[in-house]
Amino acid sequence: MKMRLNIFILLLAMTTCSMAQSAKNTKGNNRDKGTVTLRAGYSIGGTVPLGFPEELRQLKSYSPKFTYRVGADFNLPIGRRWGILTGLYLEQKAFKGDVALRQFDVILRQGIEEITGPYTGNVVINIRQAGITVPLQATWQANEHLMLKAGPYISFIKSRSFHGYAYGETGSDGKSTAYLRRGEVRGDLVYVGNDENTKGYFNGETFDNFLRKFQWGFDMGVDWNFHRRWGIFADVSYGFNSAFNSDEGNPVTMGLHPLYGTFGLTYKLR
Repeated sequence: MKMRLNIFILLLAMTTCSMAQSAKNTKGNNRDKGTVTLRAGYSIGGTVPLGFPEELRQLKSYSPKFTYRVGADFNLPIGRRWGILTGLYLEQKAFKGDVALRQFDVILRQGIEEITGPYTGNVVINIRQAGITVPLQATWQANEHLMLKAGPYISFIKSRSFHGYAYGETGSDGKSTAYLRRGEVRGDLVYVGNDENTKGYFNGETFDNFLRKFQWGFDMGVDWNFHRRWGIFADVSYGFNSAFNSDEGNPVTMGLHPLYGTFGLTYKLR
């Protein structure tokens, strides 16, 4: 984490120097001083584990929520084809998923009781993160219509929530297929069912407090202009640090990383 953050700071410093030098070189001549672009897009994706952890048995269903990216960016040329892009985006990333877990440590509330321990069964999760993202990308102008871009980003999360519930289905023996071992693998068995009294609910505040306020990652994509000012874009972004921090007491021990694709319209102001 520290090494990745240091690399990002180094890239930011190098880019700032390059932009300053480019601005100095272009002052007083006829070179393009850069373009300002507005963009608005719809995002689809999820907060996913890296690889396929043994605790995760199956993705039963996936439902995207209302997600978006709106904002503006500035692309400063530093050569005939190359440039540096930065900007400010307002983003929301959210989804709902139904997954099957095996012996995954959780904190559930069943009735008035809070239970902690390894859980085996189904879980429905809802996660939402909204905030401000600052990209820092290298751009390459393939032709007058097509531009490729790639680079790191940082996000400051202002609003975040994680909630859901655990549930089980009735097996052939009449008992629920979902259960939690109280405290440890050999602890007392607590069955988790599929009605209001036997489902296990996540305590929203317990989970919300461990969602990161600062995230960073990598974003790459393409812009294509079909008009002098109008165009479309497609981006893919991946968060390097987990959506949940590693502070003591964190109930989510699995590393979950935001992975989203964004598609939308662009409009060049200049």
